[in-house]
Amino acid sequence: MLFPHVSFVLEVIGACLLLVMIIYAIQLNRCLSRLQADKAYLQKLIVGFNEATERAEASIGRLRTAALEANDSLHSNTRLAKELRNDLSFLIDRAESMADRLESSIVSGRAESAESGMSAEISAFRSVKGGKDTSAASHTKAALSRALAGIR
Repeated sequence: MLFPHVSFVLEVIGACLLLVMIIYAIQLNRCLSRLQADKAYLQKLIVGFNEATERAEASIGRLRTAALEANDSLHSNTRLAKELRNDLSFLIDRAESMADRLESSIVSGRAESAESGMSAEISAFRSVKGGKDTSAASHTKAALSRALAGIR
């Protein structure tokens, strides 16, 4: 044993290396523990994401169905509205033609009543003129002038 100190130095170096390895193993264990915890969190996150995806797909299907139903309802309401619009247009046209006929009959009725009133007053004037009654004649002239004023 020439160098008894060499074996001691080698043992101290070995002990230091073992100490470094133990510290590294502790740090590695902590990292692995965090990785395991993150793995569990990631798995929960993936499960939640899958559930959310499934709910979204189901909601999309329901939304698509609702949109199709709303589209059908809108088309039927639009078709009904067009039919009602056509009916109302027809009724308005008929009402306008009836109003025109009513107006023309009112105008012709007024003209006939004015003519009959004037002819009665003229015949009264003629009868009075033939009889030479001046007070009746003035009365007839006043009626005739009123009738003429009514025509204007």
